[in-house]
Amino acid sequence: MAVSRRSASLFAATVIVGFCIASLPASAADPRDCFEDLQRGTSPEIVCNFPVVPSEKERAELEKQTKGYVKNANCTVAIRIDRALIMSVLANPDHVFQAPPQPVQCNVTTQLRKDVATTPIKGTFAPRVVFKGGEAVEASPGMANVEGVSRVLSWPVVTYVNNGGMVRKGMLQVVNAWVQHMRKQQQAAR
Repeated sequence: MAVSRRSASLFAATVIVGFCIASLPASAADPRDCFEDLQRGTSPEIVCNFPVVPSEKERAELEKQTKGYVKNANCTVAIRIDRALIMSVLANPDHVFQAPPQPVQCNVTTQLRKDVATTPIKGTFAPRVVFKGGEAVEASPGMANVEGVSRVLSWPVVTYVNNGGMVRKGMLQVVNAWVQHMRKQQQAAR
């Protein structure tokens, strides 16, 4: 299965956010750097910055979920995670991958009547992916710990991100494509 740019964006917002998130700033500014490190890197840790920019369809869904209040959210995930934790997914066909909570910074654009504002917020992602028979069957990005906005605003966003079918489906598609790709690479190396 080919991974589209949109799926890659979902992966950034969810799986690679969970597969690879960190608390220290890194040097990468292009999401391709994260994918390159994930696929070909050899260091003990995967470290990169990953920009998360929702598609037009995702922005429309976010606006719908927040009753028109949230118009956009652009985020940067500073990724740092042990490579061994990610690679354990390939060795265990029945496995629950749980990333440790990792920070993300976002600029959220809201509109109330005619007043438009952009607010910086922080939060964490701790993606969880359940594997059965070597395939990802359940996924959640595990967004939590949102700071910088009231709970009234953060609750629907957190609920949408963690439970929205589009995000979870995108995570499953991309995780399964990555696992298949990595297994083929392992088989070819034997």
